[in-house]
Amino acid sequence: MAGARWKGLLLVCSVACLLSGCAHPDSRILAEVLLTEVEHVEDDSGNLKELMQLPGMTDQETADLLGGGEENWTEDKRFYIGRIYHTELYGESCSVFTACGEDIGRTVESVSVWVADGEREVTEEEVQLWLERLSETMDSQPFSEYQSVESGARSWKWVKGEMAASMYRMKDILTISFQPAAGGLV
Repeated sequence: MAGARWKGLLLVCSVACLLSGCAHPDSRILAEVLLTEVEHVEDDSGNLKELMQLPGMTDQETADLLGGGEENWTEDKRFYIGRIYHTELYGESCSVFTACGEDIGRTVESVSVWVADGEREVTEEEVQLWLERLSETMDSQPFSEYQSVESGARSWKWVKGEMAASMYRMKDILTISFQPAAGGLV
């Protein structure tokens, strides 16, 4: 049910952006894609695909699409990091962080989803479930898997076209990130 609210909000924001006439030409195309995606997705499987489309958008475009969020600055307010959104993916509460460039439009350079943020232990079943979800989103299995002997941390990487994704797991942390694949190396 919460996933439907998120999709509904995304749909309303996309339509408002389209109808406002003040949207960037590229955001009109993205809004049409998001509208199509939201209308045809009956479960939450489209959420990761939608988040994967955020890098390259401006900070304001993502704020308009995702309901504002909260600005994220360094402690001394000298550097703007991006925004923090609190949402649900697949019925689970999580935080979504954007990291922006220093250009005038504050272009979103990466998106990180914190599924588990240190407040609880991450189970192996949960890791496998998110691996499946991310592999489905990226239309492939991870091309790289790494496990640290010392800390037990594990990471996986995918590339789809010009987009890279990674998943990082520690005992009580599980994150997923999307960013442009730079030079074919991630």
